[in-house]
Amino acid sequence: MTDTATGYKILLVDDDQFVLEGLQILLDDNYSTVSVDSGPAAIEIVKSDEAIAVVVMDIKMPGMSGLEAAREIRLVNPGIRIIFHTGFPGQYSEDQIDKDEKPFDYVQKGGAVSRLTRSVRNAFDSFLSHSDQVQLISFAADNLGLIGNSQGMQEVYRSIAKIAASDSKVMILGETGTGKELVARGIHKLSSRRDRHLVIFNCNHKAPDLVESELFGHAKGSFTGAVSDNIGLFEYANGGTIFLDEVGDLDITTQAKILRVLESGEFQVVGKSTELKKTDVRILCATHRDLELMVAENKFREDLYYRLKGIIITVPPLRNRKEDIPLLTQRFLDRATVERNRMPKYIDATGMGILLSQEWPGNVRQLQDTIESLVVLTDSDVIFAEDVQRYLGEEPSGVSFQDQPGLSERTLQFRRNCIIEALHESEGNVSSAARLLQVDSANLRKWIKNYGIETG
Repeated sequence: MTDTATGYKILLVDDDQFVLEGLQILLDDNYSTVSVDSGPAAIEIVKSDEAIAVVVMDIKMPGMSGLEAAREIRLVNPGIRIIFHTGFPGQYSEDQIDKDEKPFDYVQKGGAVSRLTRSVRNAFDSFLSHSDQVQLISFAADNLGLIGNSQGMQEVYRSIAKIAASDSKVMILGETGTGKELVARGIHKLSSRRDRHLVIFNCNHKAPDLVESELFGHAKGSFTGAVSDNIGLFEYANGGTIFLDEVGDLDITTQAKILRVLESGEFQVVGKSTELKKTDVRILCATHRDLELMVAENKFREDLYYRLKGIIITVPPLRNRKEDIPLLTQRFLDRATVERNRMPKYIDATGMGILLSQEWPGNVRQLQDTIESLVVLTDSDVIFAEDVQRYLGEEPSGVSFQDQPGLSERTLQFRRNCIIEALHESEGNVSSAARLLQVDSANLRKWIKNYGIETG
């Protein structure tokens, strides 16, 4: 893929001008390149140009070696792919460099040209793939309220993006508390029906008569307490989307009436048996039940199951995506503190370890309730393992002093909290926040990105 489609660049670093000219001739047809002749110059380019995707760099250079420059570059942008292109690695072996520096690749000068071009192409594609993931994750968090970097959640984001524009029926599967309603809201928000109503209806723990009245409406006098005509949700959502949560809890009679809506768009208002109404809605549904088993047990209509099934999105349980727990925890901490004009709090490493060790049967909803409760119940600004264990009803494990966070971690947490406070005070304006903190706005933007702080 060329830079004309992406806008990204390759940075060439070598103290030999002839080598730089050769690399430019080799790569310029397919990529936009930038050339410098030293490590410090390379670092400055990376700091000033966020479009750098790949660095092809010599190791032995005057003043600063390529190894030293690579370490500094990673501090600025950890996502950049670095290829060492060298004829003399110095005192370190290739295996040692690979182990310690972990470059994307290591290519000897003087070898086959195809070896280098293939390495550059793979590095460029790898960067683009990672960049797409970052954008997808950021979009889901900023626009859909869905938080998580795990592969399982990325699959959910991709599915939402693919199917939102269509009118396909969608069945959202997942345990209670995984975020099925957020998925439904995301699909509606990205659909062509976004300007019409989205109706959320929970089907469980409701009497069949009440369900029918809410879905299809009722006429005055149709039952005790019906003192006036009332439109139903299918009529209210006409042109929009209706989300039937826990659809497996519907009784058989109501299932038949929903099947009629799916087949013809028609329904009857309760108490008006001679009058048919029409509706144009997109139906999304969700359940934590095994509907196929319910069909086999004659508890759910087979014809309705296949009409509702459409495209299936499965939201993974939190225990299967524990790598998302720190990100979710920080988001819930922010919501419970700075977004409510309270002093920020953070969970130390020992407390996070306890959170990561849990199975979370209530999934994300349970984690959110836990964090919000800990914010209220914990007097200090730091939530430790003992605080988490006490809330969860566990015996304190007697965490030793050595398990407490060190100065470096505490300093980073303090800096992050200061930035969050400044952004909150400046209503998300980075330049204003930089003035409050008396720091350079470019550096502040990098810290915001590195610390995963939301500015929206």
